[in-house]
Amino acid sequence: METQYDSTHATKHEAEEEEERLEARKQRYLELFSAIVMAAATILTAWSAYESSRWSGQSSAHQLNVIAALVNQSKFASLAEQRRSLDVSLYAEWVKAINANDTRLAEFTFTRFPEPLKTAAAAWRATDPLNNLQAPTSPFVMPEYALPESAEEQRWAEVAAAESEAADRAGTTSDRYLLFTVVFATTLFFAGISGKFGSFAINAGVLLLGALLLIVGAAIMFTLPIM
Repeated sequence: METQYDSTHATKHEAEEEEERLEARKQRYLELFSAIVMAAATILTAWSAYESSRWSGQSSAHQLNVIAALVNQSKFASLAEQRRSLDVSLYAEWVKAINANDTRLAEFTFTRFPEPLKTAAAAWRATDPLNNLQAPTSPFVMPEYALPESAEEQRWAEVAAAESEAADRAGTTSDRYLLFTVVFATTLFFAGISGKFGSFAINAGVLLLGALLLIVGAAIMFTLPIM
C-alpha cells in the first residue's frame, strides 16, 4: 500500500516538474520573441525618424527655393512693367505725331521703337487698324509684343509652383515617416509589457499584437520613398 502511494506521489511530482519545465520553456520562447520584436521595433523607429528628418530637410530646401523663385518673379515683373511703361509712352508720342499730321516726327519715333514694340507696331499697322474694325486695339495685344522680362516672370512663377509642390510632397512624406515612429514606439510598448501579466496566454496575445503592428507598419512604411 505504501509502495503504491510512493509510486503515485512520484508520478504526480514528475508531472508537475514536466509542467514547470514546459512553462519555463514557453516563457523563454516568449522572452526571446519579445527581444526580437523589440530589437526590430527599435531599428525601425530609428530608421523612420531618420527618414522623417531627411525629408523634412528636403521640404525646407524646396521652400527656400520657392522664396528665391518668387523674388526673381517679382524682379522680372517689375522690369517688365518698366519696359511696358516706356513702350506705352513712346507709342503715345507716335500716335500724337500721327494725329498732328507730323509725318516726319511720326516716322522718327517709329524707327526708334525698341524691340519688340517695333515689330509689334509694324504688324499692327499691317492690319489697317484705321479702317479694319476687326483689327487689334493696339500693338500691345499683338502676339509679336512679347517681352523677355515677361517670359522670365512666367518661368520663375512656374519654378515657384513646382518647388512648392515638391515642398508639400516632401513635407507629407516626412509626416508619414514621423507617424511610423509612433507606430513602432507602440510596438515597443506592447513588447515591453508582454511579460508583466500572470497569464501566459495574455502575455502571448499582447506580444502577438505588437508583432502584428510591427509587421503591418513596416510593410506600409517601406512603400514610402526613401532618401
